[in-house]
Amino acid sequence: MSQNSIGLMIVLFLFSIQISFSQQNTEVKVKQQSQKDGKWIPIFNGKNLDGWTPKVTGYKVGENPLDGFRVENGILKVDYSKFDRFNGRFGHLFYKDKLSSYILRVEYRFQGELLPDAPGYCYRNSGVMIHSQSVESQDILQNWPVSLEAQLLGSTPKLKQVTANICTPGTTVFYNGAFTEEHCISSTSKNYYDGEWVTLDIIVHGGKSIYHVIDGDTVLAYTKPQVGGMLLPENYPVPSGTFLEDGYIALQAEGTPIDFRKVELKILNENNYTTIPVKQAGTKNTTTPKKTKVVDNFDSYSTNEELSKAWSHPGDGGKIICSLESKIKGAGKHGLKCEYVTEKTDDKFYCSVSRIAKLDLSGFNGVQLWLMPDGSGREFTLEFNIADNAGKNIHDLWVYKYVPEKGDKMARWVNLPFSSFVHNTKSTDSPDMKMVFKPEAIIETAIYIGGKNDTPGKGVYYFDEIAGSKM
Repeated sequence: MSQNSIGLMIVLFLFSIQISFSQQNTEVKVKQQSQKDGKWIPIFNGKNLDGWTPKVTGYKVGENPLDGFRVENGILKVDYSKFDRFNGRFGHLFYKDKLSSYILRVEYRFQGELLPDAPGYCYRNSGVMIHSQSVESQDILQNWPVSLEAQLLGSTPKLKQVTANICTPGTTVFYNGAFTEEHCISSTSKNYYDGEWVTLDIIVHGGKSIYHVIDGDTVLAYTKPQVGGMLLPENYPVPSGTFLEDGYIALQAEGTPIDFRKVELKILNENNYTTIPVKQAGTKNTTTPKKTKVVDNFDSYSTNEELSKAWSHPGDGGKIICSLESKIKGAGKHGLKCEYVTEKTDDKFYCSVSRIAKLDLSGFNGVQLWLMPDGSGREFTLEFNIADNAGKNIHDLWVYKYVPEKGDKMARWVNLPFSSFVHNTKSTDSPDMKMVFKPEAIIETAIYIGGKNDTPGKGVYYFDEIAGSKM
């Protein structure tokens, strides 16, 4: 063998080693290269929410019920000090610009307790959404935007949780080189506790690769994010399988208080990267939610007399007058206006109205409605009466209690999952009651205003668009 041939073999051997080494250390190279791009740009000014838009489940874009997102002493807070209950109000605070390749750095800490009625999985739980659909394109009842969530979890002495995981509402990713529809994937981070500030860097290279870095350590990496998988809204305008090359970022609120003292960006210069055009989700109709079956939208009644034949006062409780309302409504021609008076007695601390009609809500896992409270903070209860196997009324009652805060007069859409309805077995007059909620056997729907702990008085609640829903 000639000396030239030997030299060529040595060069090829060294080149193969270099390729192998670079493939094994892609993560390190990305981190080192990214530090050379751009400058850190604060996108939270420490004074107010300029540049950010809140979206809370059931509320219009820009509405921020009870100042759940606010700034105090230079800290952006997810704050529930004014909340009595969570009431399904999942929230996200969206930054104004669409982004593709960048590093997002946030410093956060958990501080405070989960609201008592929030789902158990929200304990010490928040998140940072990236590659998200726009705030305007979310359905008004959508709990989470289609996005990639860097899930933030806190630990306590009794519960150890890693942080900077990946969850995928309406998306999927490649993990460890393989496609997965697993909704949440855990990172390799250590545990962080209440009051402890944590620094998270999310390194995003368009649709190629994404890295979660905690206090300088890469704890998770994945590639090829795309639309699809769990929690993808029905009729979402971007087809499943569409690669996500860009999108919006948002900070999450899920019932646990969390503080952010730094939110900043470094834009990455990736001129050699050719993006694939991706259709952006267009603005959807946020007036009438989809995936529903109407219980009553109050548009089939021409007069209050017709309404009173369908929705009647059962005779117990305080005084209530219900009428059609054409201005204050969720959608359509009419809403339901309920003027009531409660008293401080055992039989008149509430007011009620009910509609006797068979309903088959099989295939649905909850009910939704439009609601505008009057600021009194009085409890609202939705009750379903379930028939026995023969269709007979045995007063098998299931209830959901919704408690607005005092001073809250904001109209909103409300999601009430059947799994959260409480079985009132005290009123059942037959052993044939069902221990599991049967949405196909509803024979009566009732609305109650007022609870035993409420201050008695008078007021007006408005309702509309009651419907079975898929959540």
